[in-house]
This record gives sequence, C-alpha cells and structure tokens, in this order.
Amino acid sequence: MLRLLLPALSLLMVLCQSSTYASSQQAKNVRLDPLLERVGVSLQAHLALVEQLHLDQDTLLALGSAAGDDLQPIFVATSNNYRHSVEAAVSVTSAIAGVNQTAITLFEGWRDEIGYLTDARLKADNEAQFAASWQRYEELIQPLKQSEAMIDPVLTELRKFSIHFKYALDEPSVASRKTELSDTDNNIEALINALTASAVKSKAFLESTQ
Repeated sequence: MLRLLLPALSLLMVLCQSSTYASSQQAKNVRLDPLLERVGVSLQAHLALVEQLHLDQDTLLALGSAAGDDLQPIFVATSNNYRHSVEAAVSVTSAIAGVNQTAITLFEGWRDEIGYLTDARLKADNEAQFAASWQRYEELIQPLKQSEAMIDPVLTELRKFSIHFKYALDEPSVASRKTELSDTDNNIEALINALTASAVKSKAFLESTQ
C-alpha cells in the first residue's frame, strides 16, 4: 500500500511546488500594480508638458519676429502658454513624487515579506524578482528626477519674459531680447528632449512588467 501511495505523494508535492511558483509569479504582477499605475500617470503628465512646451516655443518664436499690432495678441498667447506650462509642470512634479513614494512603500514591504519566507525556492525566486524590479525602477527614477530638475529654470526664464514684456511691449524691447529668447528656446528644447527620454523610460518600464 505504501508503495502505491508514494508515486501519488510525489506527484502531489510537484503540483504543490508548481502551484507555489505560479502563485509567486502572479503575486509579483499584483504587487507591482500600484507602482505601474503611478508610472502610467507620470507618463501622461510628461507627454502633456512636452506638448505644452512646444506651444511655448511657437509663441516665443512668433513674439521674437512680431511687429506693431501683432505684438499684443502674441504676448497674450505667450503669457497664457506660460501659465498652462506651470500647471503641467506641477502635474509632472506631483506624478514623480507619487511614483517615488509608492515605490519606496512597495519595495520596503516586499523586502520585509521576503524575510518571512521559509521555502528556499520561493524565497530565492522572490529575491531575484525583487532585485530585477528594483534595478528597473532605479533605471526609471534617475532620468525622471534629472528631467524634473530642468523644469524650474526654464519656467523661470518664461516668467521673466512674461513680466518684462508686460511693461515694455514694443519692437525695440523685443529686439533687445532676441538673444535671450533664442537661448530660452534652446533650453526649452533641451527640456523637451529630457522629458521625452523620461517618457520613453517610463513606457519601457511598463512594458518590462507585462
């Protein structure tokens, strides 16, 4: 009778181990869901700011070449775009903070849970998943923070023009600022490139967990 039961017991053990491993894989995906949601929000915020910054570039270029009666409506558009850029930038900053805080909570909890595992295979599998996920997260958060650090200086430049031309909106004043307008355009372009690179990283992070 014992010899008849042994094969059945062995099969049951294999099935249990397979079920435990499958559950571990499923738990990995469920565990990362809150972080993936935050990264998705951050991605959309980055794309929205990039779109808004392109509008800033367009109005600054138009302002630099405008004359006469065209100056006032273009200045109004420039000021409105600046305000929208500030709002979009706040969304990006808030989204990155959400990503970072969610990741810290998630990974700290995950690390604590691993410490309670007694099954050697399950523990090793979770440690490998943790290490791989953490590395992918570090590769994501670094460019996000780098692009975020570039936002305020550009917004400061846009605000400077908004204030200056509010009190001195004429052709000589615009002409005297053309070099600064060109420099700001270059800085906006650099920020757009950094934000776009961050968006690409975010998309790659989302795809890597599917």
